[in-house]
Amino acid sequence: MLKIGIIGENGSVQGLSEAISSHATCIYSGTYLSDSGRARQFSSHYNVPVFTSFQAFLSEVDAIIVESAGDINSDNIVEAIKSSKHILLQKPLDWPEEELKYIFKLADEANTLLQLRESFLFNPVIRAAEPFIHSPAFIDYQIGISSEAPNEDLSDLIMGSVLECLDAITYLNPGRVSKHDTVFSPDLFGFPGVIHGRIEYDNGCIANITCNGYAEQDKSVCYIYQENRHAILNFLNKRLVIKDRIGEEEKPKSFTVPLINKDPVVEELLHFTGMVLNNSYQLSSPERYLHSFLLARKMIENLPIQELQV
Repeated sequence: MLKIGIIGENGSVQGLSEAISSHATCIYSGTYLSDSGRARQFSSHYNVPVFTSFQAFLSEVDAIIVESAGDINSDNIVEAIKSSKHILLQKPLDWPEEELKYIFKLADEANTLLQLRESFLFNPVIRAAEPFIHSPAFIDYQIGISSEAPNEDLSDLIMGSVLECLDAITYLNPGRVSKHDTVFSPDLFGFPGVIHGRIEYDNGCIANITCNGYAEQDKSVCYIYQENRHAILNFLNKRLVIKDRIGEEEKPKSFTVPLINKDPVVEELLHFTGMVLNNSYQLSSPERYLHSFLLARKMIENLPIQELQV
């Protein structure tokens, strides 16, 4: 039985703990919060065990899901790795690149699994698209953030969108980044209206990412172009359309791929626990998505939004 603990205090912790408890091979051991006052309040509100001592927390778990990194730093992760704990880590936006690379290197040397949270990769649209994507030549990812979104939320929406789209591109295109560039439109009310990124890969694929902060409506669509096959991944409408060119004289034939609607967070949890229990994480490459995360930070590190800390 794999004992799993959670670090964080947002509302999703309760749902995550219930998902852990429903898994036949796992047990939820409790949550860690450094502040005793918040810990008592959280425990009372959600009726879950809460630890205020990190060492006591480590002694009760085999694996850790970091839902929020606000209560910890990289030293805590180092301590957990040295205690042979497997970790599913929410992306820490403000941890230095050197610290992130160090903890991944340490986990590899300690033969433990350290993996960044990649829930978006378990989106039903991405999972359904995977068998149809083999050699992307051009990827065009278009993000629209409704102009009605509150200004104070824009930085989080931009960062979250860029992280998700780069995760998707990294998952569907196995090439390594050889060059990247980002441009911003002129500021308006303290933030740019449009962010455009271009990424070139060593396998010849080129990816364009456009994030429009003044869109008429929310949008998240990825167009993937291959020889004789195009794919349209619409994440908000939960729709995958494939267009195939069968012969030289025929028009492309289009069909919609049926999706298997599963909760991406639960699927990520099952994937993580499965790798730990089956000891199959040694065959994975978690550093690949570390590079994707660091690239996302570099692409928007000069974004002129005061609230954004990278």
